[in-house]
Amino acid sequence: MKPLEGIKVVELSTMLAGPMTARILAEWGADVIKVESTNGDAWRDQAGTSLSPKTDIANPNFDMQNLNKRFLSINTRTVDGKQALMKLLETADVFLTNYRVQALEKMGLTYDQLKGAYPKLIHASVLGYGEKGPEKDRPGYDYTAFCARTGLLADMAPAGGPPMMTVAGLGDHSVAVALSGAIAAALFRRERTGEGEKVDVSLLQIGTFILSTGLLNGFNGRKFPRTHADCSHACSNTYQAADGEWLYLAIVDYRRFPEFCQVVGLPELATDPKFSTSTAYYANKKELVTILDEKFKEHPLPYWHELLNAHDLPHEVLAHFKDVPDDPQVIANNYAYHYEYSDGTKTVFTNGPSHFRSIDPDTIPHKISGPIGCDTTAILKELGYDDEKIKSMYDEGDIR
Repeated sequence: MKPLEGIKVVELSTMLAGPMTARILAEWGADVIKVESTNGDAWRDQAGTSLSPKTDIANPNFDMQNLNKRFLSINTRTVDGKQALMKLLETADVFLTNYRVQALEKMGLTYDQLKGAYPKLIHASVLGYGEKGPEKDRPGYDYTAFCARTGLLADMAPAGGPPMMTVAGLGDHSVAVALSGAIAAALFRRERTGEGEKVDVSLLQIGTFILSTGLLNGFNGRKFPRTHADCSHACSNTYQAADGEWLYLAIVDYRRFPEFCQVVGLPELATDPKFSTSTAYYANKKELVTILDEKFKEHPLPYWHELLNAHDLPHEVLAHFKDVPDDPQVIANNYAYHYEYSDGTKTVFTNGPSHFRSIDPDTIPHKISGPIGCDTTAILKELGYDDEKIKSMYDEGDIR
């Protein structure tokens, strides 16, 4: 039995953070019904964001956030459309949304508006800037509330260059990991109390949390953005090899510094007064960075990777996105996989952020999205609607 088997999630969200949260819950066994407007989730038409193809059958950019769901399309502005949504919520354990609070208020879908009629419902929200404060109603996106507002783009870029360029989903997917766990905790609480719960996670909140050590560094006076030489210490830094590729050296324990010096062919550094104590080592890090820069340029990356691995010295190759799906370690753990649609379109997908013994990664379903409203009729019949009423709702534009 999967952890969330028997749990029904009604998802009213668009773009990335809310949909990815629901996708994680679906992988954990929940029955996820994604409710879209009759125009569909705007992310259906954003394939260019990831350079993905989009055909009548294949939409990998959309499917990455929306695997293993059922799809219901409702016009919530009509009486019958709104009534269908409320009837669906009667059967739900979780209502997940990333609509802004003012939009939910107009629709009668805030936690406070629903808790009387649905006292056991878990109401889960993705917010941009949080529930309180002067900017609580601002539109918040991954790039803005998570990446820009928290210091990530400005302070993690190399000094002297433009702000760091990120990819869509860094903040959204971080929110999804946090919110899916919070929903699971709220469901556990409901089992013990019989009560519903309100759960929310904001992009600004998660960005602030994930960058906690950055905030601590800034508070303590570290200047950002940093140069290559202004690292925490010389053996926790990036170095370029002779072939132009990079590695991250992570000898974070100074006690292993003498061993590292011996392995890379710089034994004299271990006894040099400028580096032979931890105090001196930190004080003279810029000089040591210069020495190591020159040393790593003597051989290509595979040489250094093999040498450091042979001595169990912590480091990692700076991989490229295009290579990650074929990484043997990624494949061995089912973290990502290749997928081919029925029309021959090829893509890569990732599995969720955690593994359960009760879920064999090799058997996780890969149900793709299908067109807008592809499950509308089936879902309405589950709610007790007959064929005549469903046809009428299609004719009146209540559903799609």
